[in-house]
Amino acid sequence: MNEITAGVGSDPGEDGGSDAVSTGTGTGTVQLQVPADSSYVAVLRTVTAGLAARCDLTLDEIEDLRIAVDEACALLLPIAASAAQLTARFELSAGQLVIGVSVPAHDGVEPSREGFGWTVLDALTNEVHVTGTDTAMTITLTKRREPARQ
Repeated sequence: MNEITAGVGSDPGEDGGSDAVSTGTGTGTVQLQVPADSSYVAVLRTVTAGLAARCDLTLDEIEDLRIAVDEACALLLPIAASAAQLTARFELSAGQLVIGVSVPAHDGVEPSREGFGWTVLDALTNEVHVTGTDTAMTITLTKRREPARQ
């Protein structure tokens, strides 16, 4: 069964009930789970754009993040365990959005950092990191609003 779940909260473990994101303050945490299938990546891109706008990122920065999330998923989906869920965790703050995209993966299997996808991630975000455990792999993207050019 394909299922999408979402949670909103002001604390990392909190789910629902909080108005931290819904009040327009642009701060809080949102977590979204979708099947680890490329047909659901569009959902993550759309959520990314909406949340990035809440963090007061520019249109160009929002589009950069949409592309970066797409590339992160493209790197993670091939190493995802079968019938897995892809989890995206969004940490919102004023002028910054941190996105952790993770999938259950076999121990020692990491996304390639040599190809075009990694180059895109590095170019479109302020920071990109890969972390893994014996059961999951996560790519964390950070995008900060750049100061206005004069």
